[in-house]
Amino acid sequence: MGSVTSYFDQLCGQQQKKEEQRLLQANDRPFNLSYHYANNAIKTSKYNIFTFLPLNLFEQFRRLANGYFLFLFVLQLIPQIASLSWFTTAVPLLLVLSITAVKDAADDINRHKSDKQVNNRKVNVLIDGQLQSEKWMNVQVGDVIKLENNQFVTADLLLLSSSEPLNLVYVETAELDGETNLKVKQALTVTGELGGSVEALANFNGEVRCEPPNNRLDKFKGTLTVDGQMYSLDNDKVLLRGCTLRNTDWCFGLVIFGGPDTKLMQNSGKTTFKRTSIDHLMNVLVLCKTPRVDFSWNQLADPKFIFHDHSLVETIKEGNMEAQAFFRILALCHTVMPEEKKEGELHYQAQSPDEGALVTAARNFGFVFRSRTPETITVVEMGRQVTYDLLAVLDFNNVRKRMSVIVRDPEGKLTLYCKGADTIIFERLHSSCNKLMDITTRHLNEYAGDGLRTLALAYKDLDEHYTKEWMQRNYEASTAIDGREEKLDQLYEEIEKDLLLLGATAVEDKLQDGVPQTIEQLAKADIKMWVLTGDKQETAENIGYSCNMLREEMKDVFVVSANTSEGVKRELQSARRKMCPTAAEEPKVTKARAGLFWLQKTEIVHDDNVDGEYALVINGHSLAFALEKDLELELLRTACMCQTVICCRVTPLQKAQVVELVKKYKQAVTLAIGDGANDVSMIKAAHIGVGISGQEGMQAVLSSDYSFAQFRYLQRLLLVHGRWSYLRMCKFLQYFFYKNFTFTFVHFWYAFFCGFSAQTVYDEWFITMYNLVYTALPVLGMSLFDQDVNDRWSFQHPQLYSPGPLNIYFNKKSFIRCMVHSCYSSLILFFIPWAAMQGTVRDDGKDIADYQSFALLAQTCLLVAVDIQLCLDTYYWTAVNQFFVWGSLAVYFATTFTMHSNGMFLIFTSAFPFIGTARNSLSQPNVWLTILLTTLLCSLPVIAFRFIVIQLRPTINDKVRHKLRKEALPAPAPRRPPTRRISTRRSGYAFSHAQGYGDLVTSRRFLLKRPLKARTALFQHTESPLAQNQPQHYRSIPEEPTQPRFHE
Repeated sequence: MGSVTSYFDQLCGQQQKKEEQRLLQANDRPFNLSYHYANNAIKTSKYNIFTFLPLNLFEQFRRLANGYFLFLFVLQLIPQIASLSWFTTAVPLLLVLSITAVKDAADDINRHKSDKQVNNRKVNVLIDGQLQSEKWMNVQVGDVIKLENNQFVTADLLLLSSSEPLNLVYVETAELDGETNLKVKQALTVTGELGGSVEALANFNGEVRCEPPNNRLDKFKGTLTVDGQMYSLDNDKVLLRGCTLRNTDWCFGLVIFGGPDTKLMQNSGKTTFKRTSIDHLMNVLVLCKTPRVDFSWNQLADPKFIFHDHSLVETIKEGNMEAQAFFRILALCHTVMPEEKKEGELHYQAQSPDEGALVTAARNFGFVFRSRTPETITVVEMGRQVTYDLLAVLDFNNVRKRMSVIVRDPEGKLTLYCKGADTIIFERLHSSCNKLMDITTRHLNEYAGDGLRTLALAYKDLDEHYTKEWMQRNYEASTAIDGREEKLDQLYEEIEKDLLLLGATAVEDKLQDGVPQTIEQLAKADIKMWVLTGDKQETAENIGYSCNMLREEMKDVFVVSANTSEGVKRELQSARRKMCPTAAEEPKVTKARAGLFWLQKTEIVHDDNVDGEYALVINGHSLAFALEKDLELELLRTACMCQTVICCRVTPLQKAQVVELVKKYKQAVTLAIGDGANDVSMIKAAHIGVGISGQEGMQAVLSSDYSFAQFRYLQRLLLVHGRWSYLRMCKFLQYFFYKNFTFTFVHFWYAFFCGFSAQTVYDEWFITMYNLVYTALPVLGMSLFDQDVNDRWSFQHPQLYSPGPLNIYFNKKSFIRCMVHSCYSSLILFFIPWAAMQGTVRDDGKDIADYQSFALLAQTCLLVAVDIQLCLDTYYWTAVNQFFVWGSLAVYFATTFTMHSNGMFLIFTSAFPFIGTARNSLSQPNVWLTILLTTLLCSLPVIAFRFIVIQLRPTINDKVRHKLRKEALPAPAPRRPPTRRISTRRSGYAFSHAQGYGDLVTSRRFLLKRPLKARTALFQHTESPLAQNQPQHYRSIPEEPTQPRFHE
């Protein structure tokens, strides 16, 4: 499809020179339009009113069956060679093409509606010195636009200024990378000084030079020139289309890329024409509930917070020192920013959803984080306001996996509060905490068994003199030119030791209902599952364990995280050699040909035998090297040896590249499932694309082949409806070939008796109605309703799915068997009636061995035989099936008697020449005995053959069908919480704010604000989990909004 469009573009002279660098000037439309940059309109539809018919027909005739019937139709238009009327082929072909075209048109109309809705969104654009409301589609490169809180980002923008201090903005990037935690972007100081002044922004004439449009979401290179001074631009200065502005009143941005040039659209991939493997083969062939805790005693409590443990609240109220210290840590040790528009109405700005959830928990239990300055933190402790001096923030990074704060209380007591991954904290505890650590470890193991994200809390009282001396050394290290990071790490390690343990928290990383069970069922069905996610490695691993994709009993979990091509190669090879030491160094690749006339070259990488279960986790930067030409086979080979593969921090394009790699070298059917715009390219690349209509927009749904609301529905889609569909399609094709080959072979045998004169053995009207009327509804009924076992048995035995990917029920061998069967049946259906009528006379002595009587007998035997064959193929009978089968036979006889009547002959003499044939022939007993004999001879060998095969080589379907005759129907699976898994691994707390954020919150400039109007609510969408300070966990499938559970 894409290649066809490109070809037409070349013909029309629309092929543009590849852009090497983008140059634009702010507020200068004439200058920018001279470069013919794309505007901001997008197009995801495939057709328009002019191209629909030619392109849709082109796609349909790529199916060889449609092309074959078109060719046959053309031949029938030539009188000299036509043996049948043209309408015998035209009517069925036109019907098939029309139905498919209507379906394709309906799908594309929905895409047009979605495009129109997006393109017609309104945004404020700075035009002629004034802010004007414009449609998205009219926005041009170089325009300055204003975004407000909760608005979608219109295009790829250079951030100029914002309402926040330090020109920060908070954005949600769920549609880009699947992550719902907030990201921070910051404008340059030179543009931030423009503020919200429309006049200053209108006079801004900065010039941007940057990279051309590309699909790299994590990189941006460019420069901004203002008044002759050049400033460097990177990804932190850019807002990408697909993001949503959060917790920020307003911001201004300069459009750099619009519409199809945006990174979101560059990652969306091309819409391709998808065909099933059968299509390709056809081308070759043709919770318990307790009362909620009442937090009304706390006037500052969050009313949306739900808690059920009354004993913990009573412990806090009774003044338990350990419990209060526990929540004091949560209220002090964090980087959350508070906002209080009205007295008592607190809103927390937290980069990490877990941070926000834990601070909210402390708030409801009487330790309310109220406000902060660069030097103080104010907390309301059990109704009493306490202000702590904030002396230092020991920031988080990926190596430390912890953060600490040093505070002084009003009495002058110095304390270090620390929280972090439990394994890291336990290494730094005082020996007096051993007993408490053992108890806490048991609790943590329980939490890990439930798949919860854990965090340990500890503290340490500090000496005044030591702290003062440490602070001086910390200042010197933080201002050092060389070795700053190493010096700070040493100081942090020095003070963060001999800690006293207070307890641990666990936050539920709640997946949708049924996710682990679904994954378990799909694994039993021999479906290999790879996770391609934008989440960071720790989060992806946490979800892997929560879903049972990563398990403790696995022999090893390999992590590939090298930053060089050679490093990635070494790590992949090391993993492969450990899994299979005897495997050859080079992969075994089989080159073959496939497709129509075997013109398509294929390469298949064979799997190596592995003893045990392994898993592979690979980072996005490592995956970029692994997908290069010289390493892709090593990646594929190693990954296919693993039971589970998790690719984290991957870009949308990398997702598609992984799918294409599997398609290219494994010749396997791929299914991609996603819920956001970052999954669109992957969904388009896979053979089957499934979109989940979740919290991340509808882009995935609009680009998918199937869509539903929850991941667990995939189990029913594949194991029940998908399997039934495969079986029905296989039966349909086998029956289709059987009835048509038999129909044709009878013609072939007849040719020997008619001198190859192209005379038809059947009545012409029978030929026209054979596929269109007489045999259409019975096979339609089987294709719609047939099932080997019902849905409960399908869930009970997911192994029933495995024959489908292996193409066991319809392949070239079964096609040949079908031809042999058809040949045998045609011999019976021609020669038995021929012999039975040879020299036969009627009861009155008259001869009935004429062409018309033989034609009637042959076509009647054929129709009865193929209907009986369909009955033998049908496993599941319904009233509809019965009606279609016997109704079709009744229609045949009624139509035949009508067409052979005197009245039809008198009205249309030349069209209905078989006058009286039906009543004369079908009144004879020997004719009915002949029909019975041919039916038995066609059916009995089939019954005998199937009986022998079931006895000697039964399939999994045969075994389950035999079992269901002896056992009762399995009960529906109860909706119960997942069983606890025993785990020695604890899921580390997912800090997700960027390193250095601690420095930001202690900055003296951080809380400087411009005069602002009254701010709007941080979250207009109150149903959003972010608005409720609920953990929005990194995921590649949507989650249902739930309140987090907290454990002490």
